[in-house]
Amino acid sequence: MVFEYTLGVVIPVPQPHRETLRAWRQEYGGEATAPIAPHITLVSGSYLNSWEKAAAQVRRVAAAVQPFGIELGAAQTFRPASDVVFLPLDTGADECWALHRALLGDALRHESAFAYHPHLTIAQNVPAEQLDAAQAALAGTRLSFTADRIQLFDTRGGEWNFSEDIELGS
Repeated sequence: MVFEYTLGVVIPVPQPHRETLRAWRQEYGGEATAPIAPHITLVSGSYLNSWEKAAAQVRRVAAAVQPFGIELGAAQTFRPASDVVFLPLDTGADECWALHRALLGDALRHESAFAYHPHLTIAQNVPAEQLDAAQAALAGTRLSFTADRIQLFDTRGGEWNFSEDIELGS
């Protein structure tokens, strides 16, 4: 029997920026963002056949990539296509694209209503006033950090669960 679940691969944001971003996400994105640590999604898709095969693919890709710099820039929006305010990657987007493409081989399948666009979500699916406030308040944002790991999440229990922390280049 073939089971299909959802797998998420993200770049976590390290301290001290993690707490700053968490506070912004709660202020503008509401309480629904509280349990979700700030991150940059690389893949959120389904895997086929075997969790171990999909996880092994993620580990292989991570081992082949060296840590790289990321700079988050001034808040932007996907409106009117989607009610989202996000921080774009002014630096590091090319590396995220390369990771995204490499992760989608063999055991992973990506299905999304939107094309991949590396970013960090601040607010989504909230009233327009909150989206406007987030975009205005974070118009001068500049945060830099090194992406030195990726994290693997799964829905094997029916909800998102942290599965593994994987260092890049190891």
